Amino acid sequence: MRSQEFITEAPLADYQPLGDFSKPGPFRGPDKKLIPHPVNQLKTQTFLQNTPYDFRLFFSNIPGTGRYSEYGPMKPEVVKEIFGKDSDQIINGHDNAITIVYVGNKGDSKVPLTPWIMAHRFGHAVQAGHRRAASIRMGSKESGAWPDAEEYFFSTVNQLLNRAYGKAEGHSNSSSVNWNMTPEYNALFNALGTQRSSRSGSIRRPYEFLYELFAQYIKDGKITLNPLPANLGYGRQNWGNPSKYMYLKQEYKDESTRQYEAQGLADDLSDYFGEVLRSAVGQIYVM
Repeated sequence: MRSQEFITEAPLADYQPLGDFSKPGPFRGPDKKLIPHPVNQLKTQTFLQNTPYDFRLFFSNIPGTGRYSEYGPMKPEVVKEIFGKDSDQIINGHDNAITIVYVGNKGDSKVPLTPWIMAHRFGHAVQAGHRRAASIRMGSKESGAWPDAEEYFFSTVNQLLNRAYGKAEGHSNSSSVNWNMTPEYNALFNALGTQRSSRSGSIRRPYEFLYELFAQYIKDGKITLNPLPANLGYGRQNWGNPSKYMYLKQEYKDESTRQYEAQGLADDLSDYFGEVLRSAVGQIYVM
């Protein structure tokens, strides 16, 4: 029986708490009341209205299932072993939908599992699957729709930092994160992003911005970025002021050029994320 006898329409094909949310389990605190509440279900349905795919969402408060957090794609036979009598409702109907089973909410910021956080953490689940597959292949390079999106994103960002700001010298042709430039990445991502975490200056790890953009894509069906900023302060704060600055090169200062560069990144990444969702259909992700 679905939560609160509420039958949803696509793209939210299923929204099903599993286990007893009044008892101890993987979910804690406000999530135990939030997840079964029909208002959160309605908000999730609205959140997903711009995606062309059916989503089937399950939330396991079954004791012992929390150990599979960020597992990634799970085969149906493994689902049967882990979720027992509840496995049939997870497996039945998964072939033509994106199925996600949340086994707790272990995000670092300890925020409730709202629809936005569900989408953000879904990105983690997709990436976890590719990471596990690469490790099984004894350290070989990750492959698939998410690694392709990740490679494109950081390759383009590194090139932008070099071309437009004179940063990332020696790293501009790389598709990986230069961890020594974490402050520069964070400053740029907080300025470019239009989602709440960027507006509040909360991006502190480069990869988190990619997951935030994925959540925005799921919600809006597209990515929206601000124009390249003319100057950026970053680094250790001195009496409330940044200790370092990046300045946009003269040839990029025109408003239309700044918008063009940002829009190109947003449009291309949207295409990559579209492929991520297409490849997710028929999978069962455990997050």
